[in-house]
Amino acid sequence: MKSRVVALTCGMQALVGVAAAYADERPALASAPMPAPRKGQAASAGFVADSRFDLEWRNYTDYFHASGIRRHAWVEGLQARIESGFTRGPIGLGIDAALFGALKLDGGQGARNMVYLGRHGDGERRSAWAYPGMYSVKARVSDSVLRYGLQNVSNPFLDPHDNRALPPTFFGASLLSREIAGLSMQAGSFTKVDPRGQTNLVSLRTAYGRVPFKRVSYAGATWDYSPNGSVSLYADQADDVWRQYYGSVQHSIGHVQSIRLTGFANVYSTHDTGAAMQGPIHNNAYSVSLSAQHGPHGLLVGYQKILGDQFFDYIDETAGVYLVNSMDVDYNAPHEQSLQLRYWFDGKQAGVPGLSAMVWAQQGWGADASAAARAYTPGGPPFGALYFRNGQPIRGRHHEFGFMPTYVVQSGPLRHTKVAAIAEWHVGSADYADGTNQVYRLVVSVPMRVF
Repeated sequence: MKSRVVALTCGMQALVGVAAAYADERPALASAPMPAPRKGQAASAGFVADSRFDLEWRNYTDYFHASGIRRHAWVEGLQARIESGFTRGPIGLGIDAALFGALKLDGGQGARNMVYLGRHGDGERRSAWAYPGMYSVKARVSDSVLRYGLQNVSNPFLDPHDNRALPPTFFGASLLSREIAGLSMQAGSFTKVDPRGQTNLVSLRTAYGRVPFKRVSYAGATWDYSPNGSVSLYADQADDVWRQYYGSVQHSIGHVQSIRLTGFANVYSTHDTGAAMQGPIHNNAYSVSLSAQHGPHGLLVGYQKILGDQFFDYIDETAGVYLVNSMDVDYNAPHEQSLQLRYWFDGKQAGVPGLSAMVWAQQGWGADASAAARAYTPGGPPFGALYFRNGQPIRGRHHEFGFMPTYVVQSGPLRHTKVAAIAEWHVGSADYADGTNQVYRLVVSVPMRVF
């Protein structure tokens, strides 16, 4: 049902969130990624002086093989982004905008959002498309920024599932405040999404239940209490579907030249609200991991468990599932447990900056959707079909293997160019929700600063 793989960075993002941006159908991060530092309003040089214009070329090749299904695509994507500075004064004003475009080089019928999906699910024969991928107005007071429009956001509920030629973006309002050193506070409310492979805004919906809803609102904060640790607390509400609560903690000790240990734990708690359009939901999902790094070599062990009769679900078009074992698939069936072993290589520590690689294996077991299956039956509400496979309640075991090397060019005219490859193999049992599949992907991203 998913997957994504993010590039190796540092700290816990390098350990737990490594598998998300370029895998198959969607996500996995450790904790909410901190936004890039921004200077406060007092240091503003003005609307024009602080403006910037960036291009990102992305060459995206993807092959997905499963029983009776072969999807493939080769697409060249372009993101042209302009970000103004803020006007001077106590309150700074500005605008951001981006034009997205893509050229299909290959991809036949059945490629879906690997190419152009179209307003009504058609359009796979279109060879080129372009649209406004982002547009927003913004205001800044001190070190707090308010935005309204079509934009990117990053938190444990809304995090773009960016694994195609062009990313999804979300329409609404967001507030990011960094008034206190080490503390990042966020809040927002969103009503629409511009999905991958489409050029128009559509309603938000849940990823597994496929239930549309009108609005999601969230608030939360991440506190870096030391250079080696952080804590996050967030809450959101998808109107008439659920309320979700998220918490995480991570801490590291030691140094990579000897050995650096990092512990991480997080939990999602989901409960139905309002009209409960996806039925009764009382679900808790948690994951824990322990990693060790010595020089360029790292090893992680991760455990994850779903507590409840429902799938752990999240918002479609997002990587809003920061559970450790959400790699090629999510391991999120009712009562499911999973265990992961991951090795990664950090080229910087071996004198090869820019090179990184990761290989992982994991096993899921104990899935049991019989309680929900008794409540819904195959002919019940549409989301009830989620709990059945081949007419039987979801259950069984499954496992996967994956490999992802990445290289970022360190100097020269192509500096910051990133080449990421991924190969994933998932084997599902006859009655498990995710079937057997193979994913092979290559993404080359070339960023360019115009001014």
